[in-house]
Amino acid sequence: MINSHSVLARLRQLVTLDEEGAENALPLCRLCLEEILSRLKESADRDDPRIAQAAAGLAYYRTIIREAADSDGTTSFKAGDVTVTRTPAAMIEFACVVRDEAILQAAELFEDCGFVFRQVDV
Repeated sequence: MINSHSVLARLRQLVTLDEEGAENALPLCRLCLEEILSRLKESADRDDPRIAQAAAGLAYYRTIIREAADSDGTTSFKAGDVTVTRTPAAMIEFACVVRDEAILQAAELFEDCGFVFRQVDV
């Protein structure tokens, strides 16, 4: 059965978390799983692994947003002659791609909430 711990396991494949970080991320995983479950069709298999992946993608995105808000700007790492620089905007953009891809993979499990029917007068 998919639960917040299975979402956390998927999240740990996306981001490195120590034990304290994992413990802090567990409520976020629970919240994201509940959000994904609330969007499922009644006929959807609630044990489909794509549900955990979609919730983990959403949790990853929210984790990166939180980190970007807490940081003071650009993150750099230098090893010898090589310097790697990550900006919060680039990290958020990548997190959006991860989130959207995970949700897209599970799209057939969700209710279609984007359809609106309006009467047309002739």
